[in-house]
Amino acid sequence: MTRGLIVNPQSGKASGKGLELASLLKNDTHVVVRILDDFSRLGAFLEEMAAARVSELFISSGDGTVQAIQTEIAERYAPGFVPHLALLPHGTTNMTAADLGFRNRNVKVQADFIANRQPRILAKRPTLRVANPKDGKIRHGMFLGTGAIWQATVFCQDAVHRVGLKGDFATFATLAAAIAKSLFSPANPADPTRIDRPYDITLLQGGKTVLADQHLMLLATTLDKLILGTRPFWGGKDGPIRVSTIPYPVPSIARWLLPLMYGGEDRTVPQGARSLSGSSFEIKTRIPFVIDGEFFEAPDDAPLRLETGLEFTYVCG
Repeated sequence: MTRGLIVNPQSGKASGKGLELASLLKNDTHVVVRILDDFSRLGAFLEEMAAARVSELFISSGDGTVQAIQTEIAERYAPGFVPHLALLPHGTTNMTAADLGFRNRNVKVQADFIANRQPRILAKRPTLRVANPKDGKIRHGMFLGTGAIWQATVFCQDAVHRVGLKGDFATFATLAAAIAKSLFSPANPADPTRIDRPYDITLLQGGKTVLADQHLMLLATTLDKLILGTRPFWGGKDGPIRVSTIPYPVPSIARWLLPLMYGGEDRTVPQGARSLSGSSFEIKTRIPFVIDGEFFEAPDDAPLRLETGLEFTYVCG
């Protein structure tokens, strides 16, 4: 059995965890270790992993690198080469790893597992395949958002991360800033710096319009839980993709934030909030999207298509 390790050394503000792990494994002939110091080399590294018949691929990175690796495997190598993935949360944002990642965060324990241990805990999950973005690059991620989610991600990357906060702390700071602004200053739909403003979003399923008009946000995911352990879905799960929308205006962000993020399948939600599940959806909006931390836009002449992507098996422990 051959295992692989890909380390993005810039993940997590260059925390060094991935490089430490690579150093511990560099002399193990049963582990193919590659340092992704140049992202253009990712394709060549995966080619090596496929040739070496790597059965389990450990990824030391954040969400963006995980998405890129899943995309390459799904679009270039499947079904011939689809290794089990083990996500090591060494990045600035680790939403996917929080749900499906390797559970022990100690680098020495991770090295010992890669060198000597067999997996006991596995999880299976399909990707969220973004089929037709404007730039033509298909993506296999796990989380997509638009509206206020896009605006909040911009704020996180431009302001919060600059002062050293990352991961769940950055998300908490962003939410806190939005809530504080809504509590102490009146809504201003024309203010482009406000996260809590209206966005024109239309959602279609099976070619039929499910909802339209102005909304605060839309999110779509194949994950069971998101950042900070949130589960902003309700009404039952009938398909691998869950899509939730929050209307604008929300009666009270302070009142509805916790029920929307942490309630059960039968939770009470504000009027106009919707949650659906299925195998595919289409979204019409001129607002940019974010998928696993990466920004992109829908095509000019068609709605953005979300599809159920390749199912991966994840090594959790």
